[in-house]
Amino acid sequence: MNLPKIASISKKIVVALAGLFLALFLLVHMGINLCLVRPDDGQWFLAASDFMGSNYVVKVFEIVLFAAVFVHIMLNIILYIQNRKARPVRYKRQSKTKTSSTSRLMMLSGILIFLFLILHFFNFFFVKLGWSDGKYMVNVEKVNECLATSALNGEEEAVMAKFADFERGVDVKSHLSKDGKWIYNLTSEEAEPLRGVVKVKADFYHVAADLFTQPLYSIIYLLIFIVLGIHLTHAIPSAFQTLGLNHNKYNGFIKWFTWGYVAVIVLGFSAIPVYFLFFF
Repeated sequence: MNLPKIASISKKIVVALAGLFLALFLLVHMGINLCLVRPDDGQWFLAASDFMGSNYVVKVFEIVLFAAVFVHIMLNIILYIQNRKARPVRYKRQSKTKTSSTSRLMMLSGILIFLFLILHFFNFFFVKLGWSDGKYMVNVEKVNECLATSALNGEEEAVMAKFADFERGVDVKSHLSKDGKWIYNLTSEEAEPLRGVVKVKADFYHVAADLFTQPLYSIIYLLIFIVLGIHLTHAIPSAFQTLGLNHNKYNGFIKWFTWGYVAVIVLGFSAIPVYFLFFF
């Protein structure tokens, strides 16, 4: 076996492993996102997102996740280009085989998913980094700690002036969560006086609520998860095959497992826009 072929097989194995990892992560992501549909004013979702944003193990996992996304995308592009170069002569009448049709379908669905991923990053991850605008919140306990500390270190006057500026622009009671833990649903301008005084965090609950109550965004979200379902229906069995885990004895199980898993993912994520459009 020549070296280029070995390299190609190695790439396919890495693509398969990264793809299965991302498919498994979808289940975790769906579980957290389904907290959005719980009628508790976002308390469960805020607790989950706060944990995800502050836990160091999760932060390391986040790096691994982004690496898996990058590797999966880049290696698929490289493999696609290599496959095109391997057959440079293109005939006017090409035989439309099942393999070539599936390959085109996977590439097209992958591009659509990637475009939505950019939109998703802009609406959520970039808000956390401060690269795009969103909704914000502060922890009430941290606010009280800040006030107590400022009284001890002689900075009380300056800190109180900041909070006075904040309260002039915000009706705090109307922005207080039901459990009293957060002052949330703040715009960037409303949260500005508190920056540098207490930690201002992204309020992903109200970011999500604002997005999903927009019919256009919810329709796009529903359609992209149908596309993702189609992508996974082909990708998961293909990954098992690449890893040598296909056999007549259990190919039937892999097929039904894939359909079941895809159904759970698509229906689970689809429940979120449906809830916000019709029951929120």
